[in-house]
Amino acid sequence: MLLWVSFAILTAAVVAYLLRPLRQAQGPAAIASEAADVAVYRDQLKELDAERERGLIPANEHASARAEIARRLIKRAGKAESVAAEAERAGENSKFARRIYASMAALVPLLGIVLYLGMGSPHLPAQPFAARDTGPGSEIAIAGLIQRVEERLREHPEDGQGWDVIAPIYLRIGRYPEAAHAYAEANRLQGESDRRLLGFAEATLLAESGVVTEPVRTAALRLLQLDATHVQPRVWLALAREQDGDLAGAVADYRTLLSGAPDDAPWRDAVAERLLLVEARLRGEKVEAQPAPGTADGPQSAAPNEGEVSVNPADVSSMSREEQDAFVGDMVARLAARLEETPQDIEGWLRLARAYKVLGRDDDARLAIVKARGAFAGDQEALGRIAGAETALGLGAKEDRTTP
Repeated sequence: MLLWVSFAILTAAVVAYLLRPLRQAQGPAAIASEAADVAVYRDQLKELDAERERGLIPANEHASARAEIARRLIKRAGKAESVAAEAERAGENSKFARRIYASMAALVPLLGIVLYLGMGSPHLPAQPFAARDTGPGSEIAIAGLIQRVEERLREHPEDGQGWDVIAPIYLRIGRYPEAAHAYAEANRLQGESDRRLLGFAEATLLAESGVVTEPVRTAALRLLQLDATHVQPRVWLALAREQDGDLAGAVADYRTLLSGAPDDAPWRDAVAERLLLVEARLRGEKVEAQPAPGTADGPQSAAPNEGEVSVNPADVSSMSREEQDAFVGDMVARLAARLEETPQDIEGWLRLARAYKVLGRDDDARLAIVKARGAFAGDQEALGRIAGAETALGLGAKEDRTTP
């Protein structure tokens, strides 16, 4: 609606400006001016004759002055008659001029509307700016940008700015090895920064399918040297211990992360789930294999791109067995409470069921599966995932399909 109002205002302004000459008054001002001049000359003649009668001026000067004033009077009187005739004709044509003005004021907007409806696209819906980069044209534009930058880098391999520009693009489109190489070159040529080190480590981790290689470990340690409050490098280092077989060290690192994490941290639940799985492995239990945090298939929230926590320096790994169980139980309880408030979170329900299974609370795991089915009733894709998790966790024997 605002668009059409704007069109109307602009059209009215343009029409008024273009037709302004037709609206200007003609004649009366000019007639009044000429009549005033004629009256002045006549008064001058009267005053001149009066001065001659009183003997104030000689006869020859009187005759000369009278002749000049009379000449001017005749000239001005003739012009006044001409202006009056023109004004009369203008008055006769004013009605016609007003008709032209009214007709053009109506026809110009009408013609504009007809052309817009015929050649424009008023039926198309609005397209927010944030949604304009999802079409095929955008993909072509990104491909063209990548090609131009790659060509420039082949000619100028020491262009650190070019590597810095293309690295996040590679990462975004899933070209992880190229992204890792580009970040490495940008760090070498432009100097290390938090953003470049994070990008390099993330791209390398994804390229290696979640395996924390030595370059990732080195980047994580360097990040912690630059800023000891970074969360993401701590997750990677804990994962490295887990992959190296140091399960006790990984448990300690995960617990340290969780002990200082805010309750609303987006990665908290994923790290807590990972902690439960590592603890189960540490006890020698057989658990379902899960993707590593921060990998393409793993929980992305477990490897936050940014964010800080105030890490508790206390060694939480020194807790007693009872304290550890209470610590883990509290995390699981918070997840369950959150799902009761916002049940449309299938990943949360599956994490809760796996957590209960690891804790040996099979009945609670089955209840979580039942509640998940109730939350996603009618969603066949979600129900299929729930059924797959139920089978993988071995919860089908005492299944209760009654939605609470």
